[in-house]
Amino acid sequence: MKDAIESLIKQFDQQMTIEQLDYLRFLYENLHIEELSEGEQHYFIDYFFKSEPLRNMAAFALELTDIMHEIRENIPAIEKAERLTNGKEQRQYYERKWLELRHQKLKQQTTKSGNIYYVPFHDYQQDSGPMIICLEQTTGMAAYSEICKSMILALFMNAHREGRDLYIVPYDRQIHVHYRFENGHLNLADFKSFIEYKAKGEAAIFPVLQFVKALLQENQLGTEADVIIFTEGTPIDGQHLVGKQAKIMLEEMKQKYHAEFSVIAMHEHNFNKQQFWFASKAFFADDAIQ
Repeated sequence: MKDAIESLIKQFDQQMTIEQLDYLRFLYENLHIEELSEGEQHYFIDYFFKSEPLRNMAAFALELTDIMHEIRENIPAIEKAERLTNGKEQRQYYERKWLELRHQKLKQQTTKSGNIYYVPFHDYQQDSGPMIICLEQTTGMAAYSEICKSMILALFMNAHREGRDLYIVPYDRQIHVHYRFENGHLNLADFKSFIEYKAKGEAAIFPVLQFVKALLQENQLGTEADVIIFTEGTPIDGQHLVGKQAKIMLEEMKQKYHAEFSVIAMHEHNFNKQQFWFASKAFFADDAIQ
């Protein structure tokens, strides 16, 4: 890949520092730019030259990779220990619900011709569902926009490796646009729009959760979805999250669609754990911001 990138760069009448070349290689690896046509790769490199925000995001994302590797290595061990001590009944409950859904779906899709039963075993498999990233884009989040997008750049490789659809849903009081990267593959037009997207005002979280539910309904039942919420930590409607309507909706998303929620909050002191009761993990970006 190294020679291919350098060969493409030589076609531009511009100099690139060693650091910038490292950032570009990082983007090639994480976003799988090599899968694009040569013309699209030219477009991406030209955009990289012209977009200082993208270069800044790539620099920060490169630093984040080691941290994310460490998180991925440690979180499963922590979860395993927690399940062994506290989570046996809860785990058995969700496993039983999962089996009931699979059996019901298999029964509905099994057909009989004569004495032969046709069973769609491919639908019986437990596949990973989409990765849905809810990105707060408001006046308060403007200072953290590049950092958040840098983190998302590092998640592209996970989606691509696992063949999962990656949704990015920017939001303020409502959702104006969302992006879908099928099986983690890059779409240049949507990617450029995502990098440049900005919004103002305040954030309301309940509408974005309703939107996430609609996205989950578009996918087949029985898939496991990861929902990651980037937030400053103080949505204007946070109190609704502890209301009856929100609790019913979120429990349905967790049980029916096997959604697992994580929150990345900019500052720990702004994070209200009572309002984000449905999240299984919470990360705080304080150190990264500093």
